[in-house]
Amino acid sequence: MNHLVVAAILAAMAGLGGPARDDIRSRTDGRSGSAGPALVTHNPAIQASLDRLWRASPSWRAALDAVSLTGRRAVLLTPEQVVVRDSADSGDSSPFDSGVLGEVSPVVNSGGAVDVVLVVINLPLIEAAHDDRGSLPAELHDDLDGVIAHEVFGHAVPYLLAGSVAGRCADPQAGQRAVDACAIQRENVVRRELGLSRRTDAGINGLMLAFRGRR
Repeated sequence: MNHLVVAAILAAMAGLGGPARDDIRSRTDGRSGSAGPALVTHNPAIQASLDRLWRASPSWRAALDAVSLTGRRAVLLTPEQVVVRDSADSGDSSPFDSGVLGEVSPVVNSGGAVDVVLVVINLPLIEAAHDDRGSLPAELHDDLDGVIAHEVFGHAVPYLLAGSVAGRCADPQAGQRAVDACAIQRENVVRRELGLSRRTDAGINGLMLAFRGRR
């Protein structure tokens, strides 16, 4: 990730304390491992997507069960909940980029460990694109599920399982085929289990509004 994503409500949402904690829905389809839930969100549309992914994908369930046992977690946010800084030392901040579908930022503690990963899902962008198309609800759900699969299963879960930035699972690098990139390979595992078409495009169109058909 190129920028530090700062969430004012991170502590509460990550279960690290704070007055908003009781207002946050956190679960992995109603279940959690012995150390707590692997995913945390307060957004109903994102939670519904997490529930669909849990029901449909054995790989998703296995990964989240494994993360849950570590006590680490991903916090899923929407753009209005975050600001973006150019660096940790910079006092300058700006809103989340409205043209970006999603971002993942591991939170590295003073000891170099990663116990929390922030995942920003640009739900307003996805919904606006489908509103413009007059899409059916199922089409919106498919695209949202694909974006979340990419950001959570592709990027966040490897950080959480490793417990450090050594778990980085990258998007395609310059000159690399999209299907050979770590994050897209992982995403395609979940897409296959959801019955969605395989992603072969590294750009936004590969994530959204490109693959209407199911395999």
